[in-house]
Amino acid sequence: LRIMRSYIFAALALSLSSVSGFSIQSSVRFTSLPLYSTAESSSPAPAAEVSAPAPAEVSSPAAESAPAPAASAPAEAAKTEGPTNNQAAYGQTKDMPGTYVRCGRCATSYALATDDLGGGKGLRIGCGICGHTWFQTPERLFTLNSGHELVQLPSSEVTRINSNIEKGREPDFLGNLKFYVGNLDFGVQASDLRTLFGEVGEVGAVDIVTGPDGRSKGFAFITMMEEELKMDCMNLDGTELLGRSINVKEPNN
Repeated sequence: LRIMRSYIFAALALSLSSVSGFSIQSSVRFTSLPLYSTAESSSPAPAAEVSAPAPAEVSSPAAESAPAPAASAPAEAAKTEGPTNNQAAYGQTKDMPGTYVRCGRCATSYALATDDLGGGKGLRIGCGICGHTWFQTPERLFTLNSGHELVQLPSSEVTRINSNIEKGREPDFLGNLKFYVGNLDFGVQASDLRTLFGEVGEVGAVDIVTGPDGRSKGFAFITMMEEELKMDCMNLDGTELLGRSINVKEPNN
């Protein structure tokens, strides 16, 4: 058996920020918000892609009055070019790369190629969701495993991360209250379960168990964000969903 995460619903390749957000089928996810380079990097990213404002350049009066040497002009021009930010193009006008990075704070992943890092030793980049930044080197890019694909990351994942940050929880927190949900119609989608349990409280994760053929096995696991919701969730036992009365109980393990 394998777990089909609630955010897996499209067949695209992994990308770090722009295209509408994606996630590697069965493991990695990525968002539509931009990965950005910061002012600490050796080469600035295009202004349109930078989430945080770069500090203004301060020049001395002497520098303003003295003309720049002509010989330094080519070097200065090359310095301002910087790496190309392809986040908005991946999955749209450019193919998804086979490599990606993952935010160490909220676990959001982004498609990123070696060329995106400017061809040097690396670049300081930041997560477009939680704002965490880190220095990324080409050698530490993750490679998408054979047989895996990226799928779109739904807005519910972004909402969960933002909620965690607002409430002082770890950004990647999914909740500790888990339930087994059985007797599901094979046509039930993760969004159906998220909507049903969302009427009770904040849903952390929806995992529909599938077979090797990718089809639902008729049961799932729901993780809720707050343990105080236990009785309210248990009261959903017997609720009709797509013509079947579902079973809701605590998991065996």
